[in-house]
Amino acid sequence: MKRTIFLTICTALTSILSLGQTSTEMFETESHSSSSFTDNGVIFNINSHVTTFDLQANYPGTGWSGTANDNRYIDNSNSAGNGASFSLKTTSNLFKANRFWIYLSNTSLDQTVSGTLTVTGKLSGVTKFTQTKTTGFATSLGTTNGYTLIDLTNLNAQNYSNIIIDELQITLGGAYTYAGLDAFTWVKDSGMVLAANEIKVSKNALSVYPNPIYGPFSIRSDESSRANIYDQAGKLVKSLEVIQGENKADVSDLPNGIYLIKTASETHKIIKR
Repeated sequence: MKRTIFLTICTALTSILSLGQTSTEMFETESHSSSSFTDNGVIFNINSHVTTFDLQANYPGTGWSGTANDNRYIDNSNSAGNGASFSLKTTSNLFKANRFWIYLSNTSLDQTVSGTLTVTGKLSGVTKFTQTKTTGFATSLGTTNGYTLIDLTNLNAQNYSNIIIDELQITLGGAYTYAGLDAFTWVKDSGMVLAANEIKVSKNALSVYPNPIYGPFSIRSDESSRANIYDQAGKLVKSLEVIQGENKADVSDLPNGIYLIKTASETHKIIKR
Protein backbone atom coordinates (compact mmCIF):
# COMPACT_ATOMS: atom_id res chain seq x y z
CA MET A 1 0.00 0.00 0.00
CA LYS A 2 2.76 2.44 0.99
CA ARG A 3 4.67 1.59 -2.18
CA THR A 4 1.58 2.28 -4.30
CA ILE A 5 1.04 5.67 -2.62
CA PHE A 6 4.73 6.55 -3.05
CA LEU A 7 4.67 5.67 -6.75
CA THR A 8 1.48 7.67 -7.23
CA ILE A 9 3.04 10.75 -5.60
CA CYS A 10 6.20 10.39 -7.69
CA THR A 11 4.18 10.10 -10.88
CA ALA A 12 2.17 13.20 -10.00
CA LEU A 13 5.29 15.19 -9.20
CA THR A 14 6.94 14.12 -12.45
CA SER A 15 3.86 15.18 -14.37
CA ILE A 16 3.79 18.58 -12.69
CA LEU A 17 7.49 19.21 -13.19
CA SER A 18 7.32 18.26 -16.85
CA LEU A 19 4.71 20.92 -17.56
CA GLY A 20 7.07 23.87 -17.16
CA GLN A 21 10.78 24.41 -16.85
CA THR A 22 11.91 27.78 -15.50
CA SER A 23 15.31 28.90 -16.73
CA THR A 24 17.40 32.04 -16.19
CA GLU A 25 19.85 33.12 -18.89
CA MET A 26 22.71 35.20 -17.48
CA PHE A 27 24.69 35.23 -20.77
CA GLU A 28 28.00 34.38 -19.06
CA THR A 29 28.83 31.64 -21.57
CA GLU A 30 27.61 33.53 -24.64
CA SER A 31 29.90 35.12 -27.25
CA HIS A 32 30.58 38.84 -27.43
CA SER A 33 28.70 40.64 -30.25
CA SER A 34 26.50 37.60 -30.90
CA SER A 35 22.95 38.33 -32.03
CA SER A 36 21.58 35.08 -30.60
CA PHE A 37 21.93 32.87 -27.53
CA THR A 38 20.90 29.39 -26.46
CA ASP A 39 19.33 28.59 -23.09
CA ASN A 40 17.82 25.30 -21.96
CA GLY A 41 18.10 23.97 -25.51
CA VAL A 42 16.17 26.88 -27.03
CA ILE A 43 17.67 29.38 -29.48
CA PHE A 44 16.70 33.02 -29.01
CA ASN A 45 17.46 35.61 -31.68
CA ILE A 46 18.22 39.17 -30.61
CA ASN A 47 16.31 41.16 -33.23
CA SER A 48 17.20 44.86 -33.31
CA HIS A 49 14.38 47.22 -34.33
CA VAL A 50 15.88 50.63 -33.49
CA THR A 51 19.63 50.86 -32.80
CA THR A 52 21.69 47.66 -32.66
CA PHE A 53 21.50 45.27 -29.72
CA ASP A 54 23.81 42.28 -29.21
CA LEU A 55 25.80 40.46 -26.52
CA GLN A 56 28.19 42.68 -24.57
CA ALA A 57 31.28 41.18 -22.91
CA ASN A 58 33.82 44.03 -23.00
CA TYR A 59 33.01 45.53 -19.60
CA PRO A 60 33.38 42.94 -16.81
CA GLY A 61 31.44 43.58 -13.63
CA THR A 62 28.84 45.84 -15.25
CA GLY A 63 26.08 43.24 -15.51
CA TRP A 64 23.67 41.95 -12.86
CA SER A 65 22.76 38.30 -12.29
CA GLY A 66 19.92 39.12 -9.93
CA THR A 67 22.13 38.69 -6.88
CA ALA A 68 25.59 39.92 -7.89
CA ASN A 69 27.55 41.78 -10.54
CA ASP A 70 28.37 39.70 -13.62
CA ASN A 71 30.15 40.20 -16.92
CA ARG A 72 27.86 39.69 -19.93
CA TYR A 73 24.49 41.02 -20.98
CA ILE A 74 22.58 42.38 -23.98
CA ASP A 75 22.98 46.07 -24.78
CA ASN A 76 23.15 48.73 -27.51
CA SER A 77 26.35 50.44 -26.37
CA ASN A 78 27.62 50.89 -29.92
CA SER A 79 24.51 52.61 -31.27
CA ALA A 80 22.44 54.05 -28.41
CA GLY A 81 19.69 56.35 -29.63
CA ASN A 82 16.10 57.54 -29.31
CA GLY A 83 13.37 54.92 -29.44
CA ALA A 84 15.83 52.05 -28.99
CA SER A 85 14.02 48.74 -29.34
CA PHE A 86 14.80 45.04 -29.69
CA SER A 87 13.18 41.62 -29.31
CA LEU A 88 14.10 38.24 -27.91
CA LYS A 89 12.48 35.89 -30.42
CA THR A 90 12.41 32.13 -30.86
CA THR A 91 11.76 30.42 -34.16
CA SER A 92 10.87 26.86 -33.12
CA ASN A 93 9.60 27.28 -29.57
CA LEU A 94 6.97 29.08 -27.56
CA PHE A 95 7.67 30.42 -24.08
CA LYS A 96 6.40 32.48 -21.18
CA ALA A 97 8.42 35.47 -19.97
CA ASN A 98 8.83 35.73 -16.21
CA ARG A 99 11.22 38.58 -15.39
CA PHE A 100 14.45 40.31 -16.34
CA TRP A 101 16.79 42.99 -15.03
CA ILE A 102 17.48 46.11 -17.08
CA TYR A 103 19.86 49.08 -16.87
CA LEU A 104 18.38 52.26 -18.37
CA SER A 105 20.08 55.57 -19.06
CA ASN A 106 20.84 58.13 -21.70
CA THR A 107 23.85 57.84 -24.01
CA SER A 108 26.12 59.29 -21.30
CA LEU A 109 24.94 56.60 -18.84
CA ASP A 110 23.08 59.17 -16.76
CA GLN A 111 20.33 57.23 -14.99
CA THR A 112 18.64 60.27 -13.47
CA VAL A 113 16.97 61.25 -16.75
CA SER A 114 13.27 60.57 -17.24
CA GLY A 115 12.17 57.81 -19.56
CA THR A 116 9.79 54.93 -20.12
CA LEU A 117 10.05 51.23 -20.82
CA THR A 118 7.46 49.37 -22.91
CA VAL A 119 7.32 45.57 -22.71
CA THR A 120 5.37 43.76 -25.43
CA GLY A 121 4.69 40.06 -25.85
CA LYS A 122 3.88 38.73 -29.31
CA LEU A 123 2.89 35.42 -30.84
CA SER A 124 3.33 34.98 -34.59
CA GLY A 125 3.51 38.76 -34.93
CA VAL A 126 0.25 39.35 -33.05
CA THR A 127 0.50 41.43 -29.86
CA LYS A 128 -0.68 39.40 -26.85
CA PHE A 129 0.13 42.05 -24.23
CA THR A 130 1.85 45.41 -23.96
CA GLN A 131 2.57 47.54 -20.90
CA THR A 132 4.55 50.75 -20.35
CA LYS A 133 6.40 51.35 -17.10
CA THR A 134 7.05 55.02 -16.28
CA THR A 135 8.40 55.04 -12.72
CA GLY A 136 10.41 53.00 -10.26
CA PHE A 137 13.66 52.76 -12.23
CA ALA A 138 17.10 52.65 -10.64
CA THR A 139 18.77 56.08 -10.72
CA SER A 140 22.20 55.01 -9.41
CA LEU A 141 24.31 51.86 -9.16
CA GLY A 142 23.06 51.17 -5.63
CA THR A 143 22.75 47.55 -4.51
CA THR A 144 21.68 46.21 -7.92
CA ASN A 145 24.51 47.69 -10.00
CA GLY A 146 22.06 50.14 -11.55
CA TYR A 147 19.63 47.48 -12.80
CA THR A 148 15.86 47.53 -12.33
CA LEU A 149 13.83 44.33 -11.93
CA ILE A 150 10.99 44.00 -14.45
CA ASP A 151 8.68 41.37 -12.98
CA LEU A 152 6.03 40.22 -15.45
CA THR A 153 4.06 38.55 -12.68
CA ASN A 154 3.25 42.05 -11.42
CA LEU A 155 3.96 44.66 -14.08
CA ASN A 156 1.79 47.72 -13.38
CA ALA A 157 -0.34 45.42 -11.19
CA GLN A 158 -0.92 42.97 -14.08
CA ASN A 159 0.33 39.39 -14.44
CA TYR A 160 1.65 38.61 -17.94
CA SER A 161 3.83 35.66 -16.97
CA ASN A 162 1.27 33.04 -18.03
CA ILE A 163 0.81 34.32 -21.58
CA ILE A 164 2.38 32.16 -24.28
CA ILE A 165 4.53 34.10 -26.74
CA ASP A 166 7.39 33.60 -29.18
CA GLU A 167 8.73 37.18 -28.98
CA LEU A 168 9.39 39.61 -26.14
CA GLN A 169 9.99 43.18 -27.32
CA ILE A 170 11.66 45.90 -25.25
CA THR A 171 11.25 49.55 -26.28
CA LEU A 172 12.75 52.65 -24.64
CA GLY A 173 11.03 56.02 -24.51
CA GLY A 174 11.69 59.53 -23.27
CA ALA A 175 15.33 60.28 -22.50
CA TYR A 176 16.30 56.62 -22.22
CA THR A 177 18.53 55.76 -25.18
CA TYR A 178 20.67 52.94 -23.70
CA ALA A 179 19.61 49.62 -22.19
CA GLY A 180 21.45 46.65 -20.77
CA LEU A 181 19.37 43.50 -20.18
CA ASP A 182 20.53 40.66 -17.94
CA ALA A 183 19.21 37.65 -15.99
CA PHE A 184 16.31 36.84 -18.31
CA THR A 185 13.99 34.33 -16.63
CA TRP A 186 11.51 32.45 -18.78
CA VAL A 187 9.46 29.25 -18.80
CA LYS A 188 9.80 26.41 -21.29
CA ASP A 189 6.60 24.35 -21.20
CA SER A 190 6.60 20.83 -22.64
CA GLY A 191 2.94 21.26 -23.60
CA MET A 192 3.69 24.19 -25.91
CA VAL A 193 7.25 23.60 -27.08
CA LEU A 194 7.97 23.06 -30.74
CA ALA A 195 11.39 21.50 -30.28
CA ALA A 196 13.58 21.35 -33.34
CA ASN A 197 13.67 17.56 -33.26
CA GLU A 198 9.85 17.50 -33.37
CA ILE A 199 9.65 19.42 -36.63
CA LYS A 200 10.72 17.14 -39.45
CA VAL A 201 10.31 19.39 -42.42
CA SER A 202 12.22 17.14 -44.78
CA LYS A 203 9.95 14.21 -44.10
CA ASN A 204 6.74 16.06 -45.01
CA ALA A 205 4.73 13.33 -43.29
CA LEU A 206 1.86 15.73 -42.56
CA SER A 207 0.25 18.50 -44.56
CA VAL A 208 -2.74 20.67 -43.68
CA TYR A 209 -4.81 22.59 -46.23
CA PRO A 210 -6.24 25.09 -46.71
CA ASN A 211 -4.40 27.25 -44.19
CA PRO A 212 -5.86 29.63 -43.00
CA ILE A 213 -8.81 27.36 -42.17
CA TYR A 214 -12.40 28.55 -42.21
CA GLY A 215 -14.00 25.35 -40.88
CA PRO A 216 -13.58 22.04 -42.71
CA PHE A 217 -10.04 21.20 -43.82
CA SER A 218 -7.90 18.29 -45.00
CA ILE A 219 -4.98 16.52 -43.36
CA ARG A 220 -2.74 14.39 -45.54
CA SER A 221 -0.45 12.06 -43.66
CA ASP A 222 2.13 9.46 -44.66
CA GLU A 223 1.37 7.49 -41.51
CA SER A 224 -1.48 6.71 -39.14
CA SER A 225 -1.32 8.64 -35.87
CA ARG A 226 -3.24 10.84 -33.47
CA ALA A 227 -3.28 14.58 -34.22
CA ASN A 228 -3.81 16.89 -31.26
CA ILE A 229 -4.81 20.54 -31.68
CA TYR A 230 -3.68 23.04 -29.02
CA ASP A 231 -4.75 26.65 -28.54
CA GLN A 232 -2.36 29.53 -27.84
CA ALA A 233 -2.47 28.81 -24.11
CA GLY A 234 -1.19 25.29 -24.74
CA LYS A 235 -4.57 23.70 -23.94
CA LEU A 236 -5.66 20.62 -25.88
CA VAL A 237 -8.88 21.60 -27.68
CA LYS A 238 -9.38 18.75 -30.15
CA SER A 239 -7.96 15.31 -30.84
CA LEU A 240 -8.18 13.55 -34.21
CA GLU A 241 -7.40 10.04 -35.40
CA VAL A 242 -5.42 10.40 -38.61
CA ILE A 243 -4.96 7.48 -41.02
CA GLN A 244 -2.48 7.21 -43.85
CA GLY A 245 -3.67 9.25 -46.82
CA GLU A 246 -6.17 12.09 -46.84
CA ASN A 247 -8.35 12.86 -43.83
CA LYS A 248 -11.20 15.32 -43.39
CA ALA A 249 -11.55 17.40 -40.23
CA ASP A 250 -13.53 20.38 -39.02
CA VAL A 251 -12.74 23.18 -36.55
CA SER A 252 -15.91 25.22 -37.08
CA ASP A 253 -16.59 24.89 -33.37
CA LEU A 254 -13.30 26.56 -32.38
CA PRO A 255 -12.88 30.32 -31.93
CA ASN A 256 -10.83 32.17 -34.53
CA GLY A 257 -7.14 32.26 -33.75
CA ILE A 258 -3.81 30.48 -34.02
CA TYR A 259 -3.51 26.79 -33.15
CA LEU A 260 -0.86 24.10 -33.20
CA ILE A 261 -1.59 20.67 -34.64
CA LYS A 262 0.83 18.03 -33.42
CA THR A 263 1.41 14.38 -34.27
CA ALA A 264 4.11 12.11 -32.91
CA SER A 265 6.55 13.33 -35.53
CA GLU A 266 5.53 16.83 -36.62
CA THR A 267 4.01 20.10 -35.52
CA HIS A 268 2.24 22.63 -37.75
CA LYS A 269 0.79 26.06 -37.04
CA ILE A 270 -2.74 26.61 -38.35
CA ILE A 271 -4.86 29.74 -38.43
CA LYS A 272 -8.62 29.49 -37.88
CA ARG A 273 -10.67 32.35 -39.36
